[in-house]
Amino acid sequence: MKRITCLVLATLVAAASAAEPPYWFAGDDATVFRLVSRDFHETWFQDRLSVGVGAGFSTLTNAKRSKNKSGGKTFVGFIYKLEDEDELGIVPLVSYWAADHVRLSLTWDSVCGKTRNYNTSNHHSDGNVEAGGPAFLFEGLLPLANDEVFLHAGVGLAWEFGDFEESSWWRLGYSSSVAWRDHGSPSLPASGYYREIDVDDALGAILSAGASWRPLERLEIDFSLRYVWLEPDCKYGYRDGNGFVVHSKGDFTLDHLTAAATVSYVF
Repeated sequence: MKRITCLVLATLVAAASAAEPPYWFAGDDATVFRLVSRDFHETWFQDRLSVGVGAGFSTLTNAKRSKNKSGGKTFVGFIYKLEDEDELGIVPLVSYWAADHVRLSLTWDSVCGKTRNYNTSNHHSDGNVEAGGPAFLFEGLLPLANDEVFLHAGVGLAWEFGDFEESSWWRLGYSSSVAWRDHGSPSLPASGYYREIDVDDALGAILSAGASWRPLERLEIDFSLRYVWLEPDCKYGYRDGNGFVVHSKGDFTLDHLTAAATVSYVF
């Protein structure tokens, strides 16, 4: 994945170094396969639209609750804490200057946390809770250094798809990973049903800030920080041939800070 990211970035840098600006048509006299006219491109796209890719890392900021299942103060069941489990990932970015000091951006936000339970000595993990989805930002810009550097700040929303990746032993109903291995690491449940946690999709609010730099006419490098407030609901239950039976409900606090660096081609 990292090799793919480096290849894409290298391609963007090479394309941005070209002397001639891009046009999405087959010439002024084209009669076939005209995509947009030169005038349309210069009015609506040139120096406004940028498409790029980069790398981002997210860290959880509010991922611990009270060890009180009976009082309903945990996330769900005995899960009371989440630990960062995310690695450096690919971040796409599409930006459009709607006005001189206004930019609309579309990117991808994601976060992942390893669950921890308080009811065992080693605080075992039932699995990882994940969320990811498109994030839309409305940003204000302040040009500096002869319009080569732009400070930006904005607000936005992210529609994130929730998921839970259960540990095999826990999903199959064993008391621990050791007990599962002692039984030969079976693939069938111990009690005829599977344990699952179902995480809902959720809408998150975003506050962002950063800076963009255009060292070349068609090249833009962006550094940004985004804080995302995200709290998807979840259900813990049992799945067998008759469907999913809910045992208890809860939610996960997946508030997180994301740092991203992207390289974009400016059309």
